Amino acid sequence: MNVLSKNITDSVIYAKSARQMWLELAERFGQINGAKLHHVKKGMSNVSQGTNDIASYFTKVKSLWNELDDLYEIPFCTCSAAEKTLKREQDQKLLQFLMGLNDKYNAVRGNILMMTPLPSISKV
Repeated sequence: MNVLSKNITDSVIYAKSARQMWLELAERFGQINGAKLHHVKKGMSNVSQGTNDIASYFTKVKSLWNELDDLYEIPFCTCSAAEKTLKREQDQKLLQFLMGLNDKYNAVRGNILMMTPLPSISKV
């Protein structure tokens, strides 16, 4: 209770247990904010290298990916599909990064896209 603001504390002070309090807080504040999600997705669709160097461009893209990951709760999975799902997500991020590069990197982009399997974004 000491870490919550007074207004929030007043709304959960009569919870029967700590678990019930956390469930109430999670229900109230743990929802995806549609406006924030829209903002991040729009930023992702408009991101490109422009006048930035590659390191700055990557940092910009990476921060958007991190923000999106924070908005979506990805369920933990140990099934055989988990590895394929992770690879698909990594490939999508790689393609998004490559699409935003300036045209002077067309030859490098082409070489990367010819690799089988596609490399990780950190290797690129």
